[in-house]
Amino acid sequence: MTDPAFQINTPRLTLSYLQPSNDTHCDFLVALYNSPEFIASCGGSPTHITSRDAARALLAGRFRAEHARNGYGTLLVSLKTVPSDNGDVDGNGIPIGTVALMRGEEPDRYGAPDLGFAVLPGYMRKGYATEAARGLLDFVAERMGVVEVFGFFDPANTVSGKVFRRLGFGDRGTRALRVFGGAISCVWTAPGMAEDLGVYGL
Repeated sequence: MTDPAFQINTPRLTLSYLQPSNDTHCDFLVALYNSPEFIASCGGSPTHITSRDAARALLAGRFRAEHARNGYGTLLVSLKTVPSDNGDVDGNGIPIGTVALMRGEEPDRYGAPDLGFAVLPGYMRKGYATEAARGLLDFVAERMGVVEVFGFFDPANTVSGKVFRRLGFGDRGTRALRVFGGAISCVWTAPGMAEDLGVYGL
């Protein structure tokens, strides 16, 4: 998670590591996590990431540990800027969201990671979440062989359901998930995953 040159490029976006040392990244995370839409997508509970220092601690702690443990985790989603007069394109343009593959630690760990995404309100409903998610899924499938992926989200979050449908995931109903403290969550699965979700520990 420390390589500043790491990028996954899609037609409109760049996915890169969030850097704890970058104040802009920390401030962006505070803005994203405190947007009404983000809070609503997490069941309505306010976030504790309310300062630059809190964001920096999250990036240097849990985010970095996830990447070290799994080889994947949360990435920054940036909108590519318009080419300049000399034709150069800034591939690390305007931060607009995050996209992630996550697997908890034992005992709160399932047999496949789950996909998550969040976009600032001003950039929602433009297809960016779908594009970023597809870019990450294609990358981990090609580079790491990760093709079995869950989609977990709050039942009231209909927007996430639409994104997972566009990605080709299938609706597998709702379950109480231990990784979310027993909260009821919608469960969607990537194409080709087993019918019996018990094989993944659900």
